[in-house]
Amino acid sequence: MMTFPQALDSLLAATPLLPTERIRIENAAGRVLRQDIVADRDFPPFDRVMMDGYAMRKADLDGMRDFTVIASAPAGVPVVPLPESAGACIEVMTGAPLPTGADCIVPVEETERLGDVVRIASGFEAVPHRFIHSFGSDAKAGASLLNGGKLIGSREIGVAASCGAAWLEVSKLPRISLLATGDELVAVDEIPAPHQIRQSNAHSISCALSRAGYPVISAGCLRDEGDTQETHLRKLLGESDWIILTGAVSKGARDFIPALLDRLGCRRLFHGVSQRPGKPAGCWLGSAGQVIMALPGNPVSALTGLHTFVLPALAVSSGIAPP
Repeated sequence: MMTFPQALDSLLAATPLLPTERIRIENAAGRVLRQDIVADRDFPPFDRVMMDGYAMRKADLDGMRDFTVIASAPAGVPVVPLPESAGACIEVMTGAPLPTGADCIVPVEETERLGDVVRIASGFEAVPHRFIHSFGSDAKAGASLLNGGKLIGSREIGVAASCGAAWLEVSKLPRISLLATGDELVAVDEIPAPHQIRQSNAHSISCALSRAGYPVISAGCLRDEGDTQETHLRKLLGESDWIILTGAVSKGARDFIPALLDRLGCRRLFHGVSQRPGKPAGCWLGSAGQVIMALPGNPVSALTGLHTFVLPALAVSSGIAPP
């Protein structure tokens, strides 16, 4: 019997790295990035105004309070030049390029507009470069902004979009099949007999996998007795990267999973872990590298095994660093 760290380490070491695919950025949320994202230009790409107000020279403010508004510079327009004549200013909006020749911003709250003239509040003291997001201060062109192995969320999408990365290289989704075992199991919408229970493990595990970004391709039940067990499991081995089983994995007379996996030629990584709950948990590898995780049928044990073994291993196989 292995300790939990031994069992987890053996699983992480044996889990194959998933191949990659290129997908549109609109479809990349929740996937694992497998490329670096670099800045395609300096960020910000210009001296960016950070406050609605008026752009001017600090030297002019030292001797006057009334300025003539000669132009307007909203965000999204080319740089507007500030003339060299004293007493001129340009109305600017947040996000606009700083007019050439200007070195300070007076917020609109510190002014009074009188037609084409703006009067600066007497108590306001301008500071050069305040309210200006300096060119290239966030990142220089060519700088690495995201490294491969990151789970893609809203921040990563925003960075990639800002760099023009419309297509992203990500880990392929593993093909996961899920089977609950037991003759006592009936469907959720059936009325169970006194000796039966409704099948819940496949539903709860499938939900947890989907929320983690790993949708299940098939889910079902496998009876404890019958002549179709081997045929069904062999079929799943041919179409799955992962097979997750619950139940029939302990040492009882009807716990058929370990012997069945051995007959199918799967290599046993471990069977039995010194943990509670979930002591009977086991893991096998198929001939093509498929991972077969056999978890106990008790719902708490099954979900514990999912979160302590399956999800960390799926993350590592997707390219995320081991926990």
